[in-house]
Amino acid sequence: MPAATRRTHKPASTPVPVRFGAEESALLRLLQARASSQSRSVSGQLKHYARLAMIAEDNPDLPLSMIQGILEAQAELKAGLGQPYQWGVLGPSR
Repeated sequence: MPAATRRTHKPASTPVPVRFGAEESALLRLLQARASSQSRSVSGQLKHYARLAMIAEDNPDLPLSMIQGILEAQAELKAGLGQPYQWGVLGPSR
């Protein structure tokens, strides 16, 4: 098969069961509520929190709000919404 028509396949993701015991029922309800409020599945919310936690552990000096802002900016750039910064140009005067 020619290289131009060859398709690359991502490996199938492996489901990982996460069980919440009776003592974690409040945590599960909170997780479900936050997932719902952010239009995510519970699994998606867990992945989101795991990603934030890993970044926070690797960068203990960064506040969570800064980490979230960086992730949002990366997503905006990936979506083609980035604009070059104009050095020395201030915004409108108030």
